[in-house]
Amino acid sequence: MTQLLGQLGRLHGFQTYRNEIPPVKKPLKTFEEEAEEAADLMDLSDPGAYVEHTNWINFTAHDLPKPIYINLVRHPIQKVMSAYYYQRHPVIYANSLLRNPNKPKQDKEYFDTSFNDCVRQRTSPDCIFDPHSKYNSDWRRFALRLCGNQPVCLNLNSEFATQIAKEHVEREYAVVGSWEDTNITLAVLEAYIPRFFAKATELYYSKQDEFMKNATPHDKHLDEDVETYMKQHFAYEIELYNFCKQRLYKQYIAIRKTEFEQESVANNQT
Repeated sequence: MTQLLGQLGRLHGFQTYRNEIPPVKKPLKTFEEEAEEAADLMDLSDPGAYVEHTNWINFTAHDLPKPIYINLVRHPIQKVMSAYYYQRHPVIYANSLLRNPNKPKQDKEYFDTSFNDCVRQRTSPDCIFDPHSKYNSDWRRFALRLCGNQPVCLNLNSEFATQIAKEHVEREYAVVGSWEDTNITLAVLEAYIPRFFAKATELYYSKQDEFMKNATPHDKHLDEDVETYMKQHFAYEIELYNFCKQRLYKQYIAIRKTEFEQESVANNQT
């Protein structure tokens, strides 16, 4: 999405900004830190697009105009698996050491252990999905991002945090899409936010290879016992994911309603 927005910005005349990745990032911001971040965003060129792994901020509470919020989701279990292997990719791992030289060095076993074995053996904190573990309060969880900076948002697989996230998605986000439904997501973005996303589908498919720079192929297989464990510990995260996908499909049906009705009439006539 960052790459796509950059090219759309050149096409439509808006600036695209990307955050600088800090060595260490707190999972929650204080009200004062929210206010500082929101004020910084207001200083960017208008129109502009800003991309960051950040929690939802209530701009109204800081007496500032609301931005157009969008986000992307993927299946929570697949997202965690992807993050597991992403962090173990040689280039990604090397870059993380450059950003944080004090980060503990890992041995060969860290890189060789499969996700299934790690979850089964609980050998690493990124394989232990305790609802109250502070390690789980990071960028691997879109529920935290959609919930915001309340302390309850830290809790993994929290029913309360999930309900807050749903309310924010419904009320505050123009579009929450998914690359698992690329065509639908791009069509909805084009229809709901044309100032920024007009011709997004055409541009994406004309230069698709350029938008896959962070792809890290990995084993997506889940053993049956691990899958059962993961579904239990991500039940509310999966519920939120399905909620977001259902909303996206409703938006897509809304923009294609006339076309669908015409197809239905044509089918009935034949």
